[in-house]
Amino acid sequence: MSGRILAVDDDLMNLKLVSAALGREGFEIVTATDGKEGYQKAEELLPDLIILDVMMPEMDGYQVCSQLRKNPKTANIPVMMLTSLSSVEQKIKGFDAGADDYLAKPFVPDELIAHVRALMRRKVSTGEPTVEANGKVIAVFSLRGGVGVSTLACNLACGLALLWDQPTVLVDLVLVSGQSALMFNLPYSRSWGNLARMPLEEIEPLVVNDVLLQHTSGVRILASSPQPELNEYLTGEKVTQVLGILTRQYPYIVLDLPHDFQETTLAGLDASHEIILVLAPDLATVRTTVCALNVFENLRYPKEIIRLVQNWIFPKGGLPRADIEKALGRTIDLQIPYASEQIVKAINVGAPPVYLEAQSPLGALFEDFAFLLSKDSHKKTKPQSPTQAWLRVVQRFQQRQAKKS
Repeated sequence: MSGRILAVDDDLMNLKLVSAALGREGFEIVTATDGKEGYQKAEELLPDLIILDVMMPEMDGYQVCSQLRKNPKTANIPVMMLTSLSSVEQKIKGFDAGADDYLAKPFVPDELIAHVRALMRRKVSTGEPTVEANGKVIAVFSLRGGVGVSTLACNLACGLALLWDQPTVLVDLVLVSGQSALMFNLPYSRSWGNLARMPLEEIEPLVVNDVLLQHTSGVRILASSPQPELNEYLTGEKVTQVLGILTRQYPYIVLDLPHDFQETTLAGLDASHEIILVLAPDLATVRTTVCALNVFENLRYPKEIIRLVQNWIFPKGGLPRADIEKALGRTIDLQIPYASEQIVKAINVGAPPVYLEAQSPLGALFEDFAFLLSKDSHKKTKPQSPTQAWLRVVQRFQQRQAKKS
C-alpha cells in the first residue's frame, strides 16, 4: 500500500518517529511543524491522509481539522489525531472537529501503521457502486421516544449487511442529535451536513457516496449532522433525491426516523417499501401508535407494508400483548425481550448486539428479523457463498421446524 501522508506536529522527534514508521511501509511522508503550515500544505498537496498533533502553536489540531472539514478541497481527506491527551472528553472533541481516528502518544509503530492502513482502505473503498441495485427501503419509526427505534434500525441494517455480505446503508434522519454513527463507534467526520447547503442538482451519486461513513460489518451510514443549524437547509425534496440515489446503488437502505411527521420524515416514509412501527407495552405508547396508524391510513400507505415491533423496555410490568393487539386491531409481528444490560453495553462500546454478540438470544432475534425483512429474491435462493449469519438463521429455522413435526 502506498500514498502521500501529511504529518503535522511541532515536536520534531515525533515527526521523525512517524516518518520512520510509515516510510518503511512505502508511504510518502510530508511534514509540517505547526497548524498553520499544516493547513496550507494540506490545501496545496491534497494528501491521502493527514496525521495531526493536537497541541501546536498558532492553530491547534482541533482548529486545523475543523478548517479542513469546512474547505471543499480537503473536506473528505481522512484525518487521524495523534496526541498525548487521551481522555474521553478530548477524544470526543477531536471527533466533533471532524477527525476520523484517534491514537494516543506514545504509540507503538505497528499500531500506528495498522490505523493508517485501515483509514487508507476506507478511503479507497468509497467508490460508487456501478450495478443498479433496485434497493429495498425499510423505515423504523415511532411517535414516542425512548422505545428503541435507533437500536432496532442499527441492528437491522447490520443484520442485513452480515446476512447477504453486501453493503447496507443506514440513513439517520434524526436531524437533531441522531446517534446512528455513535452506535457504530464512528466519528461524525461526514454527514448530512455535507449535503445540506448543496443545490438539488449537485447532489449526485459520487457526492452522496463520498459522505457515507463505513463500518467493518458492511454498514454504510449517512449520519446526522453534528451541526444542528444545518438542518434548516435540508428539505423533503433533498431527502427524496438522496434516497433515490441510494436505492439505485444499494440492496438495502434502513431509515432511522425521528418521532414526528415533519417534511423530511414524510419523505423517508413515502420512499419506504416497509415500515417498522415500534411500540412499548404502556398506555402512552399505544395511544401514539394508534395515532401513527391513523396517519398512515390517511397517507394511503398499504397495511401490508406496516409491521409492529414491541420492545419490552420495562424490567417488570407492562400491558399484556393480547390487550395491546386488541386495542390496535393488529397483530404484533415481533417482540423484543427486556435486555437493558446488553443494549447499554452495545451503545457504550459502539457495536450493535447482532454484530457484537451474534450468537446470543438477542443477536439471534435481530438476525432472524433481518432475514424476515429481506427481499424475496434473497430469501428464496441460497447464496453461492453463504455467510455465517445466513447459516445460523437457516439452522434455527430447521430446528424450529423439527420441533413442530
